[in-house]
Amino acid sequence: MAAGVPKYITVRENLRQRIISMDPGEKLPAEPELCKQYNVSRITLRHAIDDLIQDDLIVREQGKGTFRTGADANTEREVISDHIRGFFRQQEDLGNVVRTKVLSNTTVVDSEAAKNLGVDKNEPLVRLERLRYVGNTLKQHVVTFLSASRFSKVLEHDFSEGSLYEFLERQYAVHMVENEVVVRIQNADADMAEVFEVPEGAPLLAMDSVVVDEFDAIIAFGVALHTQEQGEIKFIIRSQKDGGPVQN
Repeated sequence: MAAGVPKYITVRENLRQRIISMDPGEKLPAEPELCKQYNVSRITLRHAIDDLIQDDLIVREQGKGTFRTGADANTEREVISDHIRGFFRQQEDLGNVVRTKVLSNTTVVDSEAAKNLGVDKNEPLVRLERLRYVGNTLKQHVVTFLSASRFSKVLEHDFSEGSLYEFLERQYAVHMVENEVVVRIQNADADMAEVFEVPEGAPLLAMDSVVVDEFDAIIAFGVALHTQEQGEIKFIIRSQKDGGPVQN
């Protein structure tokens, strides 16, 4: 297991790669066998498997086992669920090729972003601006803000490949448990009209997100923009089986 990374994350990501290579309907090994293979407890394994179930990669059938799911009819839409994962990981899990163009990765002072992050308006923030493509199709323009003092390594990393959320998990052992999302319509300004090749003033689908860790600390604030043609988003909301509260 990698040092500093929770065991369930290492198991989850290894299982993820195994599952992606499986055929739809193919059965995973039984839990005792997987526990033995990864040398982890059943609790740790269940944590990893539950995340992958929430990602719609596998399904657990009572009394039968756990199976690889079939392909989704829409294999490029973004999914919002109670398991926090980024656009990059979602699309890779679906077998899509993701390209990222980093427009900027710098330190700024931004009072509105600071307000959403719950920090002083004059605190330096990391501002990471990217274009995300699936194949050759531009899917989203996203700007993400983080605390520069807490996440300074973000400034040194090349995000033209890979996932920001996975980077935070591995470099800072951050466990993101909540994503507060607001979906709204925003008219394209001159810059975004050029980016998306649409008329200025054309409606764009905007998605504001505030990501929180297990200690209720705000990790990141981001704004993702999509055109109407590329703006389908799927929401998954699950309640706990024991009748507990809905997980956000």
